[in-house]
Amino acid sequence: MNKKQVDGKQLKGLHFISIGGCSEVGMNLYAYIYNDQWILVDMGMGFDGNFGRELVVPSPSELVKNKSKIMALFLTHSHEDHSGSIPYLWPMIGCPIYARPFAIEMVRDKLSQFDLDSKVPLIKVVPNHEVKIGDFSVEFIQVAHSTPESSALAIKTPDGVVIHSGDWRIDDDPVLGSKTDEKRLRNYGEKGVLALVCDSTNVFKEQQFGAERDVRRNLIELVKKYPKNRILITCFASNLARLESCYLAAKESGRQLAIVGRSLKKIERIAKLAGYFSGIPAFLDEKKANALDSSKVLLVCTGSQGEDNSALTKISNDIHRSVRLRDEDVVIYSSRVIPGNEKAVTEIQDMLVGRGIKIITNIDCDIHASGHPSKEELLHLYDLLKPNSVVPIHGGKLHLYKHAEIAEEYGIKNVLVPHDGALVRLAGDCPEIIGEVKSGTLAVDGNKLLPLEGRVYKEREAVSCSGVVSVCLRCSKGSATLLEMVCLGVFEESEQVEIADVRSDIASGVQLSLSGGPNWKFDRYKVKSVVEKLVKSAFIEARGKKPSVIVHIVE
Repeated sequence: MNKKQVDGKQLKGLHFISIGGCSEVGMNLYAYIYNDQWILVDMGMGFDGNFGRELVVPSPSELVKNKSKIMALFLTHSHEDHSGSIPYLWPMIGCPIYARPFAIEMVRDKLSQFDLDSKVPLIKVVPNHEVKIGDFSVEFIQVAHSTPESSALAIKTPDGVVIHSGDWRIDDDPVLGSKTDEKRLRNYGEKGVLALVCDSTNVFKEQQFGAERDVRRNLIELVKKYPKNRILITCFASNLARLESCYLAAKESGRQLAIVGRSLKKIERIAKLAGYFSGIPAFLDEKKANALDSSKVLLVCTGSQGEDNSALTKISNDIHRSVRLRDEDVVIYSSRVIPGNEKAVTEIQDMLVGRGIKIITNIDCDIHASGHPSKEELLHLYDLLKPNSVVPIHGGKLHLYKHAEIAEEYGIKNVLVPHDGALVRLAGDCPEIIGEVKSGTLAVDGNKLLPLEGRVYKEREAVSCSGVVSVCLRCSKGSATLLEMVCLGVFEESEQVEIADVRSDIASGVQLSLSGGPNWKFDRYKVKSVVEKLVKSAFIEARGKKPSVIVHIVE
């Protein structure tokens, strides 16, 4: 593709780019372009604990390149996979952010941790009112989801209307928040929808999930079944309806609800600030809960996805500062496993079961209702909107292609499966992927953003696989002498004899290879290269491993 198609004014009409969210579950960040005007939808993050990474965000290189053209960022809802990268990426872009009040408060709290809350223009919107900016007009449409005030977006342009679904589901009787505004969606369908850009997270689920009201009833009954046991429920912190259900389960069982972990305490504070939980007393913290008999308290914590630093991970390892679980205690997973987190979740559950703790999951009892659409719900949305085109987003390749299959079987005229970096022309009767823009993933590493495929993580991976050996040698008067060798991740402490043997082999090799008499000319690069080969050769023979090698030279 000619690069100027993206950089310049040759890009005419309505286009769409997935910066993140179409090669993975999470990191949702999308751009809509009409002529030379850009708006963004969502700015999310993903989780990745490998090699010291704390979380990952979409690379904003294409956005930075077009910074002057970006007019606004619209948030569909408050979840981290749709808003969590704002503190890291917004400073590079600097546009106003439009969102509903609960999302605004969540984002403001996050920004305050980076001293950005007074710098970012946060503009509150209400459903069914249009935000006009340039040639775009954007309307927030209420949808049901697992966090309050979630929205689909009706993005109006001179080329037609795009419905960007955000995260949504059909729940006709939500216990908290609003149900999906099917009437408004049908109105758009009757007028004509150019394209539906839609959530693919639950496409493998054939039938609609149970409602949150069913989950509430089941949780109440489940907690009552264990009147003498300590019970801990783990769920997503941002699911206010689930937290309210946990409170009611505690109340019905004669218990008090205690929340464990900073994220839950933050959610409680923001929820009350936004007008939720008004009839619920303040939750106990874990310290006050410890003073109560285990049968009189219901604990709620985060960590249902096996996150490294979560409360549940610390509790399962018995290293939490306040909460201890014992034999016959009960842990209830009121959540589903997000694709990619299966291994981490299983490891935590194995540790708990190994300590005699009873685990109850959604497989055992209907104690989780997803906030994403099943196949049945997708078909219903197609009925409402009758879109000319469907563009699946928010998922890995398996999710997107399955969504495309569903849309094609339904009879959607045009179905396009994008990937991160795909440039999609939405305008006209035959939309198509016309090229690529630069995309990628950055990792939050301490206070830096580092490329996932960069040198740092390649080196960390190499060290984690084969260890590292540091050698120090003196070069002088035509000779070289090994002074010290330090190994990390190669030998056990008990293998002192083996260490000495390898050190001796390397020392002999250094003397033979680098002793050239009085006329020998010292070449630092050549010496390092020779020593690296000697060390790797010695360790391949001794351990069958080729460690990373660091050479220090003293003259």
